[in-house]
Amino acid sequence: MRRQMGLWLLMGWGLLLGWTNPPSIKARAAVLMDADTGQVLYAKNAHQPLPPASLTKIMTAIIVLERCDLDAVVQASARAVNAKPSSMHLREGEQVKVRDLLYALMLRSANDAAVALAEHTAGSVEAFAALMNTKARELGAKHTHFVNPHGLHDPKHLSTAYDLALITRYAMQNDTFRTIVKTPYYIVERSHNQDDLWMVNKAKFLRDYPYAEGVKTGYTRAAGFCFAGAAMRDGRRLISIVLNSEQREADTIALMEHGFNDWTRIELAAGTRVGELAVEGGEPERVALYLQQPLRWAVPKAQRARYRWTVHTQSVQAPVEAGTVVGTLVLYRDNQPILKSPVATASAVARRPNPIPTIMWVLAGGIALGVVRWRAVCGRRRVRFYRSTRAYRA
Repeated sequence: MRRQMGLWLLMGWGLLLGWTNPPSIKARAAVLMDADTGQVLYAKNAHQPLPPASLTKIMTAIIVLERCDLDAVVQASARAVNAKPSSMHLREGEQVKVRDLLYALMLRSANDAAVALAEHTAGSVEAFAALMNTKARELGAKHTHFVNPHGLHDPKHLSTAYDLALITRYAMQNDTFRTIVKTPYYIVERSHNQDDLWMVNKAKFLRDYPYAEGVKTGYTRAAGFCFAGAAMRDGRRLISIVLNSEQREADTIALMEHGFNDWTRIELAAGTRVGELAVEGGEPERVALYLQQPLRWAVPKAQRARYRWTVHTQSVQAPVEAGTVVGTLVLYRDNQPILKSPVATASAVARRPNPIPTIMWVLAGGIALGVVRWRAVCGRRRVRFYRSTRAYRA
């Protein structure tokens, strides 16, 4: 997604065969995604459109972060103030910075903050919703349609577990977003209502799971209890979505444990030497090859032996510049190609000198030298002959 990594993704949902110990999930829909690769490690009704409740605010936050100055001051409108709770109890005309509204949005799930931010960013809730839908399409969230920035129920306001995983994965790449959603509490600065400054994170997942990074709770009567989760362990980040679950924290933890315990990663760093290649007419005759881009893929631990990688190269003639792409490294599951990444030459290879012209030059030089010496000998003989003749005459 949006990264031109040179990776060839040929694996679909069928790759998920061979799971070990899939978790028991009570959510109506759920997805577990590897944040680095975008792979789906678990799916249940992943593409079923459902109300996303306040998981909507993940998209709201990332649009605001990408378009607004965090220190800009927002003035609360009557529409923002009258948004149904949850709220931070804004008062009409109250001035609050974008940063503080974002913390209220993501920690307390304040709907009035969502409206205030939407109006500040796009001029109206409707215009902001259009931005949300445009961004969703850019991220590949094809079955998502937003009507508002907070997720209060509307029959046309729908998303899917898979689409929300894509959106959450994207949002977690933003440093400020990650900081906000992992914060246990925050004290806002505001011009009014000094009795309501503490924004406490509603996500029990942050307290219940040691590797938790966030992200967002959600609830409406139509949507049920929902949660978007992110967790990091041993350098691996996983994204989970559970929709309409009576045990959203337990479902989220079960998904994360499945991802961390039952899956492992095949990984080759950029710059890794992956072999060498014969260069026709080259000096030297062989050149080392390295991986141009990192290669990462999650595989079930129980199936690890079924995966291998092979370097495929093309024939190359000298001269060759360093960094020339000469083939690909392909990852296979059994005989099925999964993805590929380019490999390049580690150093330049010059053309080997042609020995025939060298011999010709040596022969030509020898002949020329012989001619010169022959002329010199002939010259000396003529001189001697002339001298002897003159002496005889005398």
